[in-house]
Amino acid sequence: MILAGVKQNKPSAMGIISTLQGQYSDLAALAIIVVALAILISSLASAFKPGLRSIPGPLFARFSPFYRLVKLSKGHAPVFYRRLHETYGPIVRTGPNTIDISDPKAVPIIYGINSKFLKSAFYDTFSPFFEDKVMPSMFTIRDPVGHQALRRPVAQKFSMSSIKSLEPFADECTKIFVDAMKDLEGQRVDLGAWLQWYAFDVIGAITFQRRFGFMEKREDVQDMIGGLEAGLHYAGIVSQVPSLHGWLIGNLWVSKFLAAQPFFKVADPLRTMVQLSKITQECIDEYDRQPQKHGQRPDFLAWLRNEETKGKPMSNRDMMNHLSNNLLAGSDTTAISLRAIIYFLVQNRSVYKNLQKEVDDADNIGKLSTYITYAECLELPYLQAAMKEAMRCHPGVSYPLERVVPEGGTVLCGKHLAAGTIVGVNPAVLHHDKSIFGDDAATFRPERWIESDEEKIKLMDRHLMTFGYGSRTCIGKNISIMEMGKLVPLLIRHFEIEWASDKPEWRVETYWFAKQHGLQCRMRSRDVPARLRI
Repeated sequence: MILAGVKQNKPSAMGIISTLQGQYSDLAALAIIVVALAILISSLASAFKPGLRSIPGPLFARFSPFYRLVKLSKGHAPVFYRRLHETYGPIVRTGPNTIDISDPKAVPIIYGINSKFLKSAFYDTFSPFFEDKVMPSMFTIRDPVGHQALRRPVAQKFSMSSIKSLEPFADECTKIFVDAMKDLEGQRVDLGAWLQWYAFDVIGAITFQRRFGFMEKREDVQDMIGGLEAGLHYAGIVSQVPSLHGWLIGNLWVSKFLAAQPFFKVADPLRTMVQLSKITQECIDEYDRQPQKHGQRPDFLAWLRNEETKGKPMSNRDMMNHLSNNLLAGSDTTAISLRAIIYFLVQNRSVYKNLQKEVDDADNIGKLSTYITYAECLELPYLQAAMKEAMRCHPGVSYPLERVVPEGGTVLCGKHLAAGTIVGVNPAVLHHDKSIFGDDAATFRPERWIESDEEKIKLMDRHLMTFGYGSRTCIGKNISIMEMGKLVPLLIRHFEIEWASDKPEWRVETYWFAKQHGLQCRMRSRDVPARLRI
């Protein structure tokens, strides 16, 4: 019933909107509170997870993996992890479900040949795209069956017995390198850049008998090295929270958009991968057009094609995987180790002079060829000790090698860790362990590999993780050692290498690989017998 004389007020449109806004604001606030509470409860549950809550570590690390992401984004991983272990001991909690370990006794348990500890999702951020699909490599694949399937067809080519056939490729590049150093004699040279160019050109020649031309052009060709460095920088940070990867460059469409958008420049590892894939495919196509023309070439491409004629077919995807992985993994690691060897030699003049004398003495009795062979470099004990010591003091990989605790759990450092817990040992920490390497473990001293008794040397060797450990040891280890063992003594033979930087030390940035900057040197030619000149 409507009463006479009473005016009915209809709600205005503005009033309705205001009411709805208030209701939506209340709902939004409620949603935010619910999400915040869910995150808080989840964080608290993770922080006080049974089995992990008693493990010491930074407070914030218990609640979020972003603790590591922030810390490692500064590029100082070796210092960060060493300080953690100095503060908290041999077992440290670095994330809600992540444990870092420095106890040498844990190494064979986690990484031994028969270990059931598999790689974590950390490694997914290093897998590139090929034909718009993720292509796990021997390095990144987590499934052991898949790893064996990738490794089996090429293992023979990486064996020590096959290395000899690859030496001429290194010699060709050595000639270019030495000629360039003579041309630049007396000048300040960024030897760090040159050693990377050398390593990249050598691995290109070894892979498909084609150099990229870094040394001839004296530049980063098509910014390939810069692109790879950007990719490592990305992976080194995002891998700390692997779930982010699928929303970033791990998402093909996001990656393509970032590469295509014209508004701002972004680091583009995808573009570099496309370049390398294109070059690799060109080399495959060139070989396939006239396979008989190439004869018995010893490079990887020719060897793989020859294996196919023996009834061992390989898909184009696997061929691309193996050849491109050579380039991706074989340049940075070797360059880092070469820089480390030269740096520690130049910074320790007595060691430099000892090695120089060993090379000169070997030359005087005719033990070394013009291009020093891999077999000959193995007969130079001080060289081998200096190389090993440099890689101990500066391992190329200076992040924890993450693994996942298998079903049934495990006991490490007296703590029971449940299945699914992520654990890892950092080579940069382990290599400073005084119980293994002596009280002067932080000091570069090649003599430790010569003066120690046999059992001590074996103990040190077992805990040298420069190339990984166990069944996941870097398959290209022999090629890298061959390159270093041939080049370093030849440089010592031909040049006096002096420190030329205004700064007393190099600078290191670590995003998985511990890449050095500022290896500024000056080269001065030595008097070399005519029979040994190149």
